[in-house]
This record gives sequence, structure tokens and C-alpha cells, in this order.
Amino acid sequence: MKSSKELSKLILQLLVLVLVGGYLTTSVIQSTFASDSDNIPNAILTINSDGSITCEGSLFGDGQLYPATVESAEQGYGGVNGVIRINNQYRRIKVSNLGIGLDAEKLEIKNGYPREVVYNSFLTNVELKIEKGRFFSFDKTLVDYISLKDLLYEPGSKNYKGYELDSDSEFIINKGSTVDLKYTLHMVEDAGEELEAITASIPIYINVHEFKPIDDGNDYDDSDDYDKRDTTTTIETKSEPETEEKKHWAHDCIITLLNHRIVHGYTSDAISLEDYLNGTIDPVTYVNEIVLPERYITRAETAVLVGRALGLQEEYAESTGYLDPIPYWARGYVIATTRANIFMGYPTGVFKPNNYITREEMIAVLTRAFNITLKDESLELPFKDKDDIGEWAVKYVKAGYESGVIVGYPDNTYRPKNPITRAETFTIICKLLGLHEHAQ
Repeated sequence: MKSSKELSKLILQLLVLVLVGGYLTTSVIQSTFASDSDNIPNAILTINSDGSITCEGSLFGDGQLYPATVESAEQGYGGVNGVIRINNQYRRIKVSNLGIGLDAEKLEIKNGYPREVVYNSFLTNVELKIEKGRFFSFDKTLVDYISLKDLLYEPGSKNYKGYELDSDSEFIINKGSTVDLKYTLHMVEDAGEELEAITASIPIYINVHEFKPIDDGNDYDDSDDYDKRDTTTTIETKSEPETEEKKHWAHDCIITLLNHRIVHGYTSDAISLEDYLNGTIDPVTYVNEIVLPERYITRAETAVLVGRALGLQEEYAESTGYLDPIPYWARGYVIATTRANIFMGYPTGVFKPNNYITREEMIAVLTRAFNITLKDESLELPFKDKDDIGEWAVKYVKAGYESGVIVGYPDNTYRPKNPITRAETFTIICKLLGLHEHAQ
């Protein structure tokens, strides 16, 4: 069977631990392994522009592992955890498989138990969790405390193929982008004495590849191992245009808001708004990786955004006027926008700062913020789901539609109860401020 796809470069198998060094020891003493609390990655892997790899740091160091609860392991008591940062300066790559390696012959055993017993027990009783994020903000669990036996990977083996990520968990690392992987090793509480006093070296494989549709005249069937060749330190490339990170559809609007300091992006120890303003980071990377325009926006984030857009001063008081706690970073603007009658909270007296704001809530906030009022009381909304709009919100939605602030979706719906993305919100703010109107 002729394949419609061929690897544009060889699979890159990053033997993280082998490359950066470090060993894991099991014992009954408290772990002294440093977690990610200092926001410093334990290991940094850079895929350079020529396809070579450079590594810094150590994954496990002198980490101690012993039976513990998951909660304790995640806090560094009995578990071993840390962060791998991958900087991609090469080309657009895709991660679809993760795995670990464990060589029974390389186990250092000091407890008298047979090697095979220790090896099998270790694979069964030690679990791994891997989360994905950016700059220490983790929003996706890729591997959720799966035993090492189900993660085994051996290059070229048909029996040990690692852990295939499902389609929702596979991820792309664009050129110029950074991804953090947070790992936690946990030993189950009923692990036996056979796991005391052993030392293990555990490679973590991050299998990276990219497919490019081609027709080179060769036949490949589904059983071919063409895409499974083992290459631990090199990437073979074919002549092709480089795939630059794509601009987000709202890029120009977001850049305008960044330049006006209305939007800052998420907090990162590695990259700040000043880095963007000083030109030390690519604008596309900053928008896509730090601003994160496709995330839904919360009510607290909306208060900050609207407050900055209007030039309001943050206000502080002993009480916000709401019964629920407000994050410190949003508190000043929540108070200011509430006092300006832009936000009103819920009838129960709460603000719900971490809730995603709905589309009808957003238009209510923005019409109040920018003094947009309904002129034609007889206006009929054209949306086929208009009956889903809350009675309290109808006048705001009508005012927004009448003024051209909202237009709805191509299928003639408004989806009032749906959350709204940061990008959608930014484009409305740009339009209202007259700064930049996204081309339809």
C-alpha cells in the first residue's frame, strides 16, 4: 500500500535522563528533591535550529522515592517531581508518544532480593504523572499516574512502544515556542520491602515527529517501521520551507492592546511584557504563548481588562463588597469596576472571579462600561437561540447588536450561555476603543 505520508524527519527520541544524568534512589527517608516551587526547570532541552539538541540540568539528581500518598508525592514527600522545559528553535514538531526505559541489569540492588522480583515490583508499584503547560502554568494532564510497566519503551521493540497520547493530548511545539512538562513519580503505599535500597536510572522518552504528505514513488504499508527508527541525538531533514509559527487571527488587535498596556499576558518568570516591548521576544510567540488568546476569559480577568481599557485606577478597601474572596491581582479593578456600576455581581452577593464569563454577561459588562444604550425598544434580535438569553440580559444584547458591537455566529446563533474566549473579548475591546477593528 502506498502511504500518503512520510516522515519529513526522523523520529527524535529524547532520552532525557540519559542525556542530562541523575539517578533515583528508593529509601525510607524524606525526599530532598527540589520541586518546581522556585520556577526553575530541572532540565532544559533545546532543539537547535540545525536539529541538534543541547541539554542542561538533571531530572532526578539525588531524589528519594518511597511509599506515599499521591498528595504527599506531589508535594515532594516520598515522590519525585520536577519540570522539563523544551525550547524548540527547529521546526514545527508534534509529540504523540511518551515512555520510560528501565534496564533490569542496571538496577543497583542492596536489599538481597532477586533482580527479577525487584524489577517487576518497581514497574508495578511506581507510577508516573506528566502534565503539560507553559512557563509553569500547567493545564493538561497527559499521563495520569500510570504504572511504569504500561509506559515501557524500547527503541525498535514491538512489545514496548511507550504510551500513545490520545488525539486530545497530542500537542504541537511550533518553532520558537516553549513547552513545560511537569513529572511526578509516585510509589504506591503498599509497595513491599523489595523496593528498599535500590538505585535506578530511568530514561524518559519524548517521541517527537512531524509528518509531511508526499508521494515519492515508494510503497509503505501500515506495518512498516519506517517511522519508528531510533535516533537519539540527530534529526534528518528534507529540503522544505520552514514552518513559522502562525499568527493568531486576532494578532493585530492583541498587539495593539499590548502596545497600549491594556493586555499584559499571563505571568511568567521567563518572559515579561517588557521583553515584548523591548523587542527581545518574537511578537507572534508572545501572543500565542503568553497571552494565550484561545483560553476562555474569567470574570476577574475581564474586570482587569475593562478597568485598564477605561483607564480606571485600582481601588482598595477592607471589603470588596462581595462575599467570596477575590484574587489579589484583580482586587483593585474588581472594586473599581463595581463602584463604576460596570460589574454588579450575582444576587447572592458573590462575584465568582474564577468563573468563565458568559457571552451575555460580557455584553452586559461592556455596554455598561462604554455607555451603550438601546435606542429602539422594538428591536427584534435575529438570533435563532434568542430565547436562551436571560431576561435580565436581553436589553444589553439588543444594545450590543443595535450598535454593531456583536453580530453573532454564521449559523445565526448568539450562544448567550457559552463562555467567551480572550481573543473574542480583545477584538470587541479594540472595536469599542477605536484602536483596531479585526477584518471580517
